[in-house]
Amino acid sequence: MVPLNMFVARLGLRVLAGADRLDVPIRWVHVSELPDPSQFLQGGELLLLAGTSLRPDACAGYVTRVKAAGVAALGFGVTPVFDQVPPELVAACRANDLPLLEVAPAVTFESCAEVLYGELLSAELSEIRRLTEAQRALIRTAAGPSPLVRTLELLATHVGGWALLADQVRGREWTGGRPRFGDDVRVALGRVCASTSPASATMSSADQRVMIQSVAGPLPTGYALAVGAPVMAGITDHAVITTAASLLGLLLPDPVDHWPAHRIGRVALAQALAPGSSRWDRHAAEVFGVEDTRWRIVCARATGGGRAGLGELASLLGSPFVDRDGEVYVALVPESEPLAKLTDDLSRAGWTAGISSAYPAGRLGEAHDEAARLLRTALFQGSSVVSGAEVDGLAAALDMSRLRDYADRRFRPLRERRQQDAGDLLATLRVWLRHNGHWDRAAEELGVHRNTVRHRVGQIETALGCRLADADTRMELYLALRAIEEL
Repeated sequence: MVPLNMFVARLGLRVLAGADRLDVPIRWVHVSELPDPSQFLQGGELLLLAGTSLRPDACAGYVTRVKAAGVAALGFGVTPVFDQVPPELVAACRANDLPLLEVAPAVTFESCAEVLYGELLSAELSEIRRLTEAQRALIRTAAGPSPLVRTLELLATHVGGWALLADQVRGREWTGGRPRFGDDVRVALGRVCASTSPASATMSSADQRVMIQSVAGPLPTGYALAVGAPVMAGITDHAVITTAASLLGLLLPDPVDHWPAHRIGRVALAQALAPGSSRWDRHAAEVFGVEDTRWRIVCARATGGGRAGLGELASLLGSPFVDRDGEVYVALVPESEPLAKLTDDLSRAGWTAGISSAYPAGRLGEAHDEAARLLRTALFQGSSVVSGAEVDGLAAALDMSRLRDYADRRFRPLRERRQQDAGDLLATLRVWLRHNGHWDRAAEELGVHRNTVRHRVGQIETALGCRLADADTRMELYLALRAIEEL
């Protein structure tokens, strides 16, 4: 918006009323000769008229109505209707504390609109330049030394306040400026960090406004940017904050960075040069803490849309000790890692895992065997299982290792058939059992004729020596299929 005194200064307009209110902001310039234009106004206008429909005795009511409609000021054009501004209009504007400007004959109403449009365009271009320069400065800073802290410092300078980046995954914070906030902001910051979708919060106090927004970091959740400024941020400031948040998300250290990389390298090098040497034992003790630290083994599979990969799991668990064995990923995490957070992070990222008890480094083989057994239970019940936790449902009553051995033996006759037949028959059995023996539904899912399903089920009965009409047999085979496909 443009202050009214800008029109006075640019066009040389004479002020007849409201000389003490020339700083009022003008949102729009509007021309109307209607006796009552109030229903067509939104407020904040400089209303221009020449008085073609204005009677002097109606000036008081006219001014009252436009003032109530939110008009910021009146501009009256002298000639051709009036040789001077009607005294009644001047008196009414003074009585209602409404600024009144005399528009000389040499000044067109269009020129008033041009002043507004020119200033608005200039302000918009200025904001675009400010945004562009701020974004360039942030990008340059992010590409330079100490990028994370310096980016926050630059952001704090831009808003004239402070900036704080929180990493609640590892309990770390980085700041620019001097953060000032109370418990309410800390609670909001924690809430935004914990959100699984983009989130934000805004809080105001007597001397500042705090804006919080989530940051996309190495893990699905746990990061947020808080910015405090003494004045309300405009569109440009919000865009700068958003740019900074995006850059900071790229700069956030990976959760595995708390591991001493050089120590891990020494262990790997000593193992490569002299496996089992005293030097390897000494270096391994630095990393694994043979005497003091206890460890858990995590055996995991990506089952709920999670991205399967060593790097993804390493970032998720905050551990560089990750390996893969077929479809199962194996990771080493310290005992100090909170189990509830571990299982929550895995679940949100689409992983199902078995997590062992805490073992000393010399017994990690036992921890792996335990985690592998727990993973089989976890896959059967559909959620991660931690050693010592109570397992509900059918999974608690089954020995998963023995179930898998039984399943291998039970379906061996089908596997000994031609390879394409075995796959088709197992797929048909799985679908048919899931649909409770409904021929048409199974045929629709498989994309075959119902008679084909009947024929395949007959082949399965012959190969396995069973009758699928028996409910106990169907349950037995369903559990065996689960053991083969999930475990």
